[in-house]
Amino acid sequence: MVTAKIQEVATEFEVEPLQGVLSHKTKKHLNDGNEVIINKETPDQRVDDWTFEAGDVIHLDVYTTSGDGMARKAETRCTVFKR
Repeated sequence: MVTAKIQEVATEFEVEPLQGVLSHKTKKHLNDGNEVIINKETPDQRVDDWTFEAGDVIHLDVYTTSGDGMARKAETRCTVFKR
């Protein structure tokens, strides 16, 4: 349902969600948990469904592009990191 809402909002703003981006359920001392939300679902990339519970902390990463939704390599390096 969250992936569908991301797509709905992106459509309204005339942008496309970026493929390959995952949001994670966060645990103490662990940023990237096993339960994830995919930014854009494709036939090649799917994740298992799970249910939010009281007390869950979700690290929501939403990336959009005005292009086709695919990342491409560039000469510049990434300067934003998750810690």
